[in-house]
Amino acid sequence: MPPKKKQKKENGFMVFMKSMKPQLEAKGHRFPRGFPDVIPVCSPLWNELSSEEKAKYHQKAKDGVGFVKEERCDTRGVPLNLKAKEEQKKVSEKDELLQRVEDMVSYLDTQGTLENHYFYLAHFNIAVATTEGEYPPCEVAIVKFSLLDGIARYYHEFIEPGQIRLGYAHEAKIHSESTHQIPTNGFKLANANYIAITDNIKKMLQQSDGGIAPLFVVDEDKIKAVYILDWLVKKCCQMNKTYDTVNPFKCYSLNKLFYELRRHADLNNPSLRFASPALVADHFGKGMFFYSKNMACQWHVDEDNVTFCSLTRVKNYAYTISDLCCEYYDLSLLPNRHCPADVADDNRYVVLPKVVKKEEPEAPVVVKKSDDDEESPLPRKPKAPVAVNIKGVVPGIGRGILSGSTSSIQSPGPSQATPPPPAGRGRGRGLLLISDESD
Repeated sequence: MPPKKKQKKENGFMVFMKSMKPQLEAKGHRFPRGFPDVIPVCSPLWNELSSEEKAKYHQKAKDGVGFVKEERCDTRGVPLNLKAKEEQKKVSEKDELLQRVEDMVSYLDTQGTLENHYFYLAHFNIAVATTEGEYPPCEVAIVKFSLLDGIARYYHEFIEPGQIRLGYAHEAKIHSESTHQIPTNGFKLANANYIAITDNIKKMLQQSDGGIAPLFVVDEDKIKAVYILDWLVKKCCQMNKTYDTVNPFKCYSLNKLFYELRRHADLNNPSLRFASPALVADHFGKGMFFYSKNMACQWHVDEDNVTFCSLTRVKNYAYTISDLCCEYYDLSLLPNRHCPADVADDNRYVVLPKVVKKEEPEAPVVVKKSDDDEESPLPRKPKAPVAVNIKGVVPGIGRGILSGSTSSIQSPGPSQATPPPPAGRGRGRGLLLISDESD
């Protein structure tokens, strides 16, 4: 076994150099090789010291003052101790954000406003992910959603990602071809007006008290969502030097929101609690509504790639929450708001209504389509039963909806849509095939 190397003891000059190095660097000196470059600068200064001053540094060296123990580092040179502290800090911040979501849902529930409170669900597509932690965006979709009204409004936009970092062009091309298929450059629909995009998002999230509502994203997209929102604000500042540099956006866990919404339907019913956060992610990942009509943007429909469209993803989040939560809040389902209309319309299904012990007085619910539109009442229950001829029983699962004409949800674009008729209450398991007498 080779003998251990003796650890070199520091002398007064070494202690002096360590104390002088930060001061010299502050004055503009650079030491690319470390202390070997410091020696020729500090030697004349050391020689100018008196014997008494040198004795002080020799005593510090003898006492071990100024001695720095070499820390263990990872392959990138980052001290393991510092790395562990950073990881612990991230865990603490994550726990704090999860607690905020839990507190928010609990507060809304105690105030009796949970069912009609609007949450904003978001999804971003990116051009490429770099090892430097960059996620330039190419598409964004946000829906305004509540348990009572489902999807009340949505915002969708293609974003110009800008110049891709050198060395990532091929990787960006592969990522595009294997996922959303949005071109990384030269895409005519991509919007490079970052101020307009950011202001549109702010406008959608604007609250009556002047605050900005948080965005909810799935856990696996949290890092890139935070980066993209900060990226947009920085782009705005580059375009307009007077633009507010403060990032007003907050991102919370959509998985945690889903968990809490289902749990608060009945706090005394343990069966409503998901066994684990992974199970929540599985429900979103199933994509049971991916291939329904009116899910994707028109460009992705034309490209026959609806599953990777941001609008498809974010609508699927809202429909999945409705599918697994609204039943336990005894809420009516609205086509194109809580579920795609074609889930039932293709075969003209209607759900057998739930038995309600006590009917509440009917009251119209107002949904704001946009700032320019007038508020219109949205009926929650049909005033009269629909006359139908029962042809037979068709097996199926999930909720159906009343047959009849429906229209797509109003978006911030020019198209307008009338409020669709309500569906039956609760989750249907036996579905009746019907046809109107007028046919």
